[in-house]
Amino acid sequence: MKALSIGDTHGHPVVEEVKKLLPEYDKIIFIGDYVDSFTLTNPTISHNLFDLIQFRKDNPDKVVLLWGNHDLHYLFGSMLHRCTGYRPEARFDLYDMFNKNRELFKAAYQVNNSLWTHAGIHAGWYKQRFNKYIKTNNLEGFNISDQICYAFDRYEKSLFDVGYLRGGNYDVGGPFWCDRRELTNNPLRGYHQIVGHTKVSDYNTIHKYNDTSVTFIDIIESHMKDCGHLRSNSFYPLKIKNYVSKRT
Repeated sequence: MKALSIGDTHGHPVVEEVKKLLPEYDKIIFIGDYVDSFTLTNPTISHNLFDLIQFRKDNPDKVVLLWGNHDLHYLFGSMLHRCTGYRPEARFDLYDMFNKNRELFKAAYQVNNSLWTHAGIHAGWYKQRFNKYIKTNNLEGFNISDQICYAFDRYEKSLFDVGYLRGGNYDVGGPFWCDRRELTNNPLRGYHQIVGHTKVSDYNTIHKYNDTSVTFIDIIESHMKDCGHLRSNSFYPLKIKNYVSKRT
C-alpha cells in the first residue's frame, strides 16, 4: 500500500496538486487543521475547505480527513477549544460546514502499525489518562485508531488535554494537542506515527526505538512562506508492507 500524507493546510489550496498524485496512491491522508491563517482571507479559507470536503466526497475509498485542534473550536463552537488564529467572524460558516459534513472526518487512522493523528499519541497519556476509558468501555480488543474514534464520537474529554508546553494544565497533551517535545520524549511504543500540529521546515522522522518512530509533516505553511508555492516534498509518501486491502 502507498499512502500520501498531507500536513496542516491552514486554508492554503492543495487539492489541485493532490489530484495529480491521486492515481499513484492507495490512500491520501490529511492530518487536520484546515482553517485559521494569519495571512489568508475568510472566503479563501472557506473555499479551500469546501474543495477538500468535495475531494473527500468524490474519492471516499481513497481520501481520509482527520480532525485538527484548529477545526475543533468551529466544530464544537465552544470556548473550551479556542486556540490562536480563531476567526469569530467566520464561526457560523465554518461551524455549518464542519457539522454538515462531520461524518467525513475521523479523529485517527491506522494501517498495521502506521498511525495517523493530528498531534500524536504520547505513551504516558495513553497509559495514564486514556487507558481508564478503554477499560470502562471494553475497548481492549480495538486497535488504537478505533479506540480514539470511538472516544471522539462520545466526546471523551481526555482526548482534548492540553499540556503545560502549550499553556494547558496537564503534563502532556492528548492526540489533538501533544507537542513535538512531548512526543519525541515518549511516543507510543511499537508504532510509526505520522503527525502535524508542530511546524517543521521539512518533514522528518525521529526513531525512539527500533520499532517506534514519529514523522512530523506540518510543513505546508513553511513551504508557502518560503517560496510562495508547494514544493516537490510538501507531501509525505509512505509505503506500507503486508497490507490487506479493505474498505475503511
